[in-house]
Amino acid sequence: MQGDAVRDEYAQLRAAAIRLLDAMSDPQNPSRSVEDARRNLDAVLNTGTPQRPGTEREEPDPFEHSLAARRYTGRRAQPISLSQRAAELRNQLANDRGLEERQPGEPSRNVVITELRAMIVAGLLEELAARLSPGAAFGPHRSGEELARLATDLAKELLDQTFVAE
Repeated sequence: MQGDAVRDEYAQLRAAAIRLLDAMSDPQNPSRSVEDARRNLDAVLNTGTPQRPGTEREEPDPFEHSLAARRYTGRRAQPISLSQRAAELRNQLANDRGLEERQPGEPSRNVVITELRAMIVAGLLEELAARLSPGAAFGPHRSGEELARLATDLAKELLDQTFVAE
């Protein structure tokens, strides 16, 4: 019996430590998720039990969730994971009409930008992709990879329409 209790305590401690390591990206500037995970580890070390789920943060983790979009269920806003957001945006792009598709008599709804603006937007998308990929800016998290791929694909699509592609 006592062996089971020790094994359970060890499992809780291990889970709390792994959660802290998963949340850690920049030890010099810890995010709220790192602080929550650190407090949870402290609770396990000091009391033997993890924090209650109700004591954890309410806002989405920027390493896991979109900060610009939420899914609403009734009056409650639910965070959207970065991979879900990437899939939704890819689906919207797949269902977009072609540049020349329009109904007869309907005005053009195409947005025209200069090559310079296209290259600047593509550069910003490439910067976003670099920041969402695992590494110095995003830390070891892999949850931004799908969104990074989408940003890279859009940047390439924009650049392909400029003299850079020639």
